[in-house]
Amino acid sequence: MGNLIKLGLSIAIIGFILYKFDVRAVWDTILNANGAFLLAALAVQMLSQTVAAYRWSLIMGILKFKHSFGFYFRSYFKGSLFNQVLPTSIGGDAYRIAEVTAHGGLVKEAFYGVFIDRVVGLVGLLLLNLFANMIESNLMPYEVFMTINVILVASLFGLFVLMAIHKFDIFKRYRLTRLFYELSERFRFIYKTPKRISQQLGLSIVIHLLSMVAIFGIGHSVGINEPLVAYLVIIPPAILLTLLPISFAGWGVREGALVALFMMIGIDENLVLAMSLLYGLILILSALPGLYFYLTSQHKYL
Repeated sequence: MGNLIKLGLSIAIIGFILYKFDVRAVWDTILNANGAFLLAALAVQMLSQTVAAYRWSLIMGILKFKHSFGFYFRSYFKGSLFNQVLPTSIGGDAYRIAEVTAHGGLVKEAFYGVFIDRVVGLVGLLLLNLFANMIESNLMPYEVFMTINVILVASLFGLFVLMAIHKFDIFKRYRLTRLFYELSERFRFIYKTPKRISQQLGLSIVIHLLSMVAIFGIGHSVGINEPLVAYLVIIPPAILLTLLPISFAGWGVREGALVALFMMIGIDENLVLAMSLLYGLILILSALPGLYFYLTSQHKYL
């Protein structure tokens, strides 16, 4: 029932947007989009996912999971597939945990590895957005700009608190807080050297930068000819909203957020909606290798 509600909410949001906007204009924009830009965006998005699979393989290797990069590459793309067909954008994480566990890993340790992979990816997105906001501080209305930055800084602070919990034994005493203590210990173990920290953050920033370049290409394919830095300011907050478990794979929430944010800088809403729908399609297409890997795998876990 919860999944049906999320699917219904996505349909309702997109339906409302389409009702308010010129559907024919949006459709014509999609049909007339530059194909070369879209193909390039698809290639860059798949490259982003490949680098993300490599980052995850490094994390799991440090946690003593001895699988090849090919295993993590296939598993990551299968997870991406499930991200697009399950009610939130994090559904594929459950599949990755299940697959690592089925190949000899402990469930708890597999969960820690996937969770840490998600967190370091989130840190990369937040840092990229903060850097872009410093470059283009006048792009958004002041109130919106400050609200976004406060949320970004608060999120980063919360993550640093999580990484520091292992310093306080009191969190180890109680069952309710022991999970956070153990997570913090894994963070300390993985990121105990400056080399590891810089490597992981660097990969995370590259991953999200590639995704932003993909959206930049999609935007230019429909005529949103803003500089890349504008996309780096506007897109990350919309992506963060898709992590909320209130819609089907982020559909509807992403469209509403992008339309609202791009309209603040004077971009035609029909162009933005077309870009967002095309981006959703690119995400599905970029995950299709995961369908092949899933269908040809020996065991299926979901």
